[in-house]
Amino acid sequence: MNELGALTPTHLRELAGFVTAARFLNFARASREVGCSPSVLSRRIASLESRVGGRVFLRSTRRMTLTPLGESLLSHCERLETALAAVNAELLGHRAEPAGLVRLHLPTTYGRRCVAPLLPGLLSKYPRLRLDVTFDDGYADLVATRTDIALRIGVPADSGLSATSLRPIRRFLVASARYLADAPALERPEDLKEHRCLALHGLRSGELWTFERQRQRRVVRVRPVLRANNADALLEAALAGSGVALLADFVAGDAIAAGNLVEVMTGWTVTQPEVQLLWVSGAERMPRVRATIDLLRERLGR
Repeated sequence: MNELGALTPTHLRELAGFVTAARFLNFARASREVGCSPSVLSRRIASLESRVGGRVFLRSTRRMTLTPLGESLLSHCERLETALAAVNAELLGHRAEPAGLVRLHLPTTYGRRCVAPLLPGLLSKYPRLRLDVTFDDGYADLVATRTDIALRIGVPADSGLSATSLRPIRRFLVASARYLADAPALERPEDLKEHRCLALHGLRSGELWTFERQRQRRVVRVRPVLRANNADALLEAALAGSGVALLADFVAGDAIAAGNLVEVMTGWTVTQPEVQLLWVSGAERMPRVRATIDLLRERLGR
């Protein structure tokens, strides 16, 4: 390595190449993105490593990963990107057309059914906008995954993030008329113990279903004949007459309207989970992020 030196604005090209390579973890793809050959990009990274005093990547014939020094440098670069984006947003003002990439992390079923139909309209309104959407029911660290916006259901917002609440999800018990014709009475929460239940895997409530009516509160432990981590699978089972399911309105609403499912035990209500819209504080100053947040709040807000 050459003698360690300070990073200055003259090294922005090397830093830009490093950030792109860190995001793709592939020199060939990164070089195409920055508009140079892989060998040129490799030389830029080597020059940067001389400046920072160590390797930023570990490379083998099969994979490429960041070193701890590379992870630290990437974190600093991302803060610089955010600061520059904020400066640009201030200079351009809110009249600037949203452009660039927005990364979203959405719960699988809610995202597909409630958010995905809104995205074509957003892209049509802002042709220079690009979206990278992940449908996943797991927790996403927005900073670590470089995610701009996330939606979470029933999970408190992280203390370091900006958040706003969207419409709560309405959940109810449903079953097919065919199942109910031969099933025991279902008028009270306790009656569920005698029924074949279909439960969503992964809910915090698990197999404890909580019901409320006026000042009464009942908690029932169900023994599902089917557990799944996908609400559509439970919907199909309920439609086929397999049992009673606790489903959200955006999952079962159409089937109820069509008469294929019946809402049962209507005198009792189920806890309605909150939907949180989250983003890294300050990111809303970027027009591309602000436009996406505004659309979600407008269409999915209270």
